[in-house]
Amino acid sequence: MYLLIKNEIYICLMKKIGERISYYYHEDYTTVIINGRTEAWKTNVMLIWFLAWLFSGFSVLYSLYNYEFDSDQKTFLMIFMFFWAYFLFKITRVLLWRKYGMEFIKIDNDRLTMKKSILGYGVARPFLTANVKNFKLQEVNAKSYVKVFNDSFWVIGSGSLNMITNSEEINFGSQLNNKDAKELIKLMKKIVNKYSQQES
Repeated sequence: MYLLIKNEIYICLMKKIGERISYYYHEDYTTVIINGRTEAWKTNVMLIWFLAWLFSGFSVLYSLYNYEFDSDQKTFLMIFMFFWAYFLFKITRVLLWRKYGMEFIKIDNDRLTMKKSILGYGVARPFLTANVKNFKLQEVNAKSYVKVFNDSFWVIGSGSLNMITNSEEINFGSQLNNKDAKELIKLMKKIVNKYSQQES
């Protein structure tokens, strides 16, 4: 009960940027969470497509086991099932991302850790806070196919921001709009500067 109350208080105290970004200053570190949610109607459209795709695959499987086909027909259906399984995996992952996915960022004096996870599963990538040099918008042509595809709700999409370190650029902030992305840049710079100054 105590843990439940504590978590509810923590959620209430979190500050927000737009609909998808929340952050909280803890005593010794700061957390930033970017959730993967989108509008309910988009999630519902994906769910309908998922169910229709599921039905089509099971229909083909049923036919394979209950009807006679010549070798060419069987080859075609087996190839179809390969692609069916691939796209089933992709849409399942996107649906789970929209419901349970998040990008979790934790920053303290020593480390800035990023984790892109679904249901808590994901790989955390730690970076030395002192090695973080800057943040900038991901440069993509607004009229390009890459931009249109990346912003589609059918995919998880790549990040809208880049974090620049001593040795590499790390992409994060999946499908954020320009306004929220710019606000997040300001916030990340402020947090990193705060801990960098404490360290020095």
